[in-house]
Amino acid sequence: MTLLRSAAQRPVPKSVLFGSIAFAWGAPCVLGWILAALLIAGKGLVPAEIQLPLYGLVYLLVFSPLFSWVGWLLALPLVWLLLRDGWFGWLSAGLVGLVAGAVAGGLIGSPVALPFGGMAVLALRAILGSRLALRPL
Repeated sequence: MTLLRSAAQRPVPKSVLFGSIAFAWGAPCVLGWILAALLIAGKGLVPAEIQLPLYGLVYLLVFSPLFSWVGWLLALPLVWLLLRDGWFGWLSAGLVGLVAGAVAGGLIGSPVALPFGGMAVLALRAILGSRLALRPL
């Protein structure tokens, strides 16, 4: 197994790629709502000092699709090329996410975009790895 290579996807399966991106784009929002429900259910159990940063995380997750589409649009052409040519390994996916996050963060003025972009494209790599044969030959 190599960190840079994957099996080439010629042609790139559009429905799988776009469906996986849509799932990875909306999943943080769903996780945010689940975390909010857990915080509301356990309001008396969680100290107030811990609730405040957790609610900040809830807001970040719930509203992330409003801002992360910029990063996904930036990452999509690179992901497409790397998938097509067999270079969508874990390391290259993480680098694409960091680059897209850095550019998107510069566009929207948010330092959170850099690590979020890296995690998002790594999550996409995991999703695509479960749906496609990405192991290098």
